[in-house]
Amino acid sequence: MKKLPKNYSLPDNIFFLRIKKWLTYLVFVTFCSKSNGQIINYVSNGGFEDVLTNTSTPLFYSAKYWGATDSVKYYGELLSKTIAPIKVPLCGYTYQWPRHGNNHLITTPYSTHIYNNRGYPRNRLKQSLKSNKAYCFSMYVNLSNQSTYGIGAIGAYFADTSIDTISKCTLPITYLAPQVENANSTIIADTLNWILIRGQFTASGNEKYLVIGNFRSDVNTNKTLVNSTNLPGVWSDYLIDDVSLIELNIPAYAGRDTVIFAGDSVFLGSKPDVGIDEVCQWYKLPLVITLTTPAIDTVAGFWVKPTATSTYVVRQEICGLVKWDTVVVYMDAVGIEKFNLIKSDLKLFPNPAKDILQLQFTIDVENEFKTISIYNKLGQLLREEDLIFKNKTATIKTDELENGVYVLKLHSKSLQTVSKRFVINH
Repeated sequence: MKKLPKNYSLPDNIFFLRIKKWLTYLVFVTFCSKSNGQIINYVSNGGFEDVLTNTSTPLFYSAKYWGATDSVKYYGELLSKTIAPIKVPLCGYTYQWPRHGNNHLITTPYSTHIYNNRGYPRNRLKQSLKSNKAYCFSMYVNLSNQSTYGIGAIGAYFADTSIDTISKCTLPITYLAPQVENANSTIIADTLNWILIRGQFTASGNEKYLVIGNFRSDVNTNKTLVNSTNLPGVWSDYLIDDVSLIELNIPAYAGRDTVIFAGDSVFLGSKPDVGIDEVCQWYKLPLVITLTTPAIDTVAGFWVKPTATSTYVVRQEICGLVKWDTVVVYMDAVGIEKFNLIKSDLKLFPNPAKDILQLQFTIDVENEFKTISIYNKLGQLLREEDLIFKNKTATIKTDELENGVYVLKLHSKSLQTVSKRFVINH
């Protein structure tokens, strides 16, 4: 952990030391922590925002990386407020907005109505789990208004490739024991609020799929009648959103200490993602941080543009395990006028760009800048490369970049940075 000032206080028995006050230029220091490129949430498309279109049935959409255990049968339905036919918030089953974003999923973990037709959404994880590592799983659920019963037996099973042998995924899969299940099987009957299901487990190391559902028989499924209007039908439809699986002992990551100049901004923390965003709280010192102190942001990472040297603190709580990290953004007064001149002199063209982007100066900077980095609008580092100037002009390829807004950063030999935004429009 990076050191905190002696006169600041943190809860949860956090050990800290005094930050040295630097009066001169600080060289970048990289601490042993997570990088933007490392997997944090192992669930692919945990917010159901990435959508696939069925070409044979254009009005049928599904969430990318999600399907049934046999990849064919019913597992649920994607609900969206942006793609036609719009099914959020009113989809015919219920009235509910997504917890975050534009989409959520509806599935049936319990049904004895005409057909015993359950849904078991399956997700292909971004990466197989690590042996003997502890993980924290969480998801949010909400009972549909049309459901006749609320149940408590909703859980998550993490499977190896043997899951592919299941051929009748709409029947109760009672021979699988979920690693995480709704605590004490308490009935979830709330049709208004999103209810958290969370738990932790230790992986064996060969798990590569997540299956969500009710893994109990009809007889052993505890249930409560909540809506008699639709009797004699017996079913429970649940909405699902914000599904995540995060390594329990992952270090908190505020970023690396850095130097910027007046008017520049810098990205702190990690790439935002479902699950990790809501367990992170950011604070700006000086202040005494308590559990009731308002956070300046609740996200894994974000851009800041301080006007003076500033210290930021991130508090991360995963399944009750709290970790901290700090980052210092130093403002350098030396050379500001020079770099303001360089920044204003830099021209990017064409802008919007297609396949190439040219950087041009009228002053001689060939020996000043050696590398560039490109970030997307989320602050995710996409590419770093060396610069080669010829006649005060350098060219970089942009043909692999998708349409959107990007930040280009030029890095000097003295660790100073000049930033410019550019647009890609193929």
